[in-house]
Amino acid sequence: MYSPKIEEKLIRKLYLLRMSYAGIGIKKPMTEMVRHALDEYIPKAVKEIVSSGGTIAESNELEVKK
Repeated sequence: MYSPKIEEKLIRKLYLLRMSYAGIGIKKPMTEMVRHALDEYIPKAVKEIVSSGGTIAESNELEVKK
């Protein structure tokens, strides 16, 4: 499985968000924040590609909605 390299500055921003949540009594793991960001980003990217006339590789895995 692909293991992406996340820039240190983004890790730092996630950490600061995590600590800010902790400051108000909310436990929110960094992995949960990343998952949420990707859940929002991927459908938008798919829509952009399809609306530009492109096709999606392994579209069944990306749950492409027409």
